Formats: sequence, structure tokens, C-alpha cells
Amino acid sequence: MNMGEGAMDIVHPFFTHMGMPDAVGHYALRLSGVVTREEGQTHEDVGFHLETGLAKNLGLHIRNDRVSHNAHTEVMLQYAAIRSRDGMSGFSPFAEAEIPTHDDERHFYGLVGFSTMWSTHRFELNQSVEYSPEEEAVEGSLAMVGKVSQRLFPVVEFIFSAVKDTTPENSMIGGLK
Repeated sequence: MNMGEGAMDIVHPFFTHMGMPDAVGHYALRLSGVVTREEGQTHEDVGFHLETGLAKNLGLHIRNDRVSHNAHTEVMLQYAAIRSRDGMSGFSPFAEAEIPTHDDERHFYGLVGFSTMWSTHRFELNQSVEYSPEEEAVEGSLAMVGKVSQRLFPVVEFIFSAVKDTTPENSMIGGLK
């Protein structure tokens, strides 16, 4: 997105946070069908990610990538601390609260992180890294989005997580929007 003009030039990635807050008045809602395989069992689920700009340098994200299987929904405030002159690239620290959304879950906790974005009118690179002291975990992602035409955008994303005393998880997704 060309943040200076508030017009959508390139679509949002599938799962990665945009590296910069959306423009005020812009809303992006991503809905996804998600299938995961763990210990020989397949789990189907749905996810959502709502992003909007609250103020010139402040954005809001509300996301749950697996509504049925994830007992928390994240609510994140993102601040554009460094922004390029055209508003299309920069650095944004963020704070996130994990809000319990299942009846059997009552535990709130927080995360901190940062995201970056480098964008031209034909290519966008978004990155996000976050740390959870509660879970002793680091998660992150990197998304590359290209603009082939007004309606065709190839997307490639790399997603990783590392939790203390567990095997790190890595995944990659590619597709067209």
C-alpha cells in the first residue's frame, strides 16, 4: 500500500503482519481456511486477520489463525516509528495482548516485537518478529508480494517459531491473490 496516498497498490500477505500500519480509514480483512497436520492427524480450521489504521502512525491488528484450535485471539497495536518519505517503507515496534476466546481458557499474556516493510509499486517485503516472555518463544515471518497486473499478485511467505525445549517449526506458503 502506498501509505502516503492511502491507495492500495499491492495486496496484504496471507499470514504475515503488514510491516507498517494501514492508512487511517483503510480496513483489510483476511479470512482463511487452514489445514494442519500434527502427529498423524489432520485438523481443519478457519482464521481471520483484521488490520486498520487508527491514527497517522498507529495501527490495530486483530487476528486468530486457527479459531477452533487456538484459545487466544491477538490484539496488537503497531506504531510506525520510522517511515520513508513516501510512507511505503519503514520500521514499526508493536505490543500484543493474547486475549482468551475459549470458555476453558482464562489466561491473558503479552508479546512484544517489531515489523518492517520495504515496498515499491511492484514489490513488497514485509517482516515480523515477536517475543513472548510467557511462552519463552520467538515467532516470525517474512512475506514477499509481487504485482504482476492489477488483479494478479504472487505471494511467498516463510513462517517460523521457536519455543524453549521444543523443536523449532518452519513452514512456507505460496500462492496467488
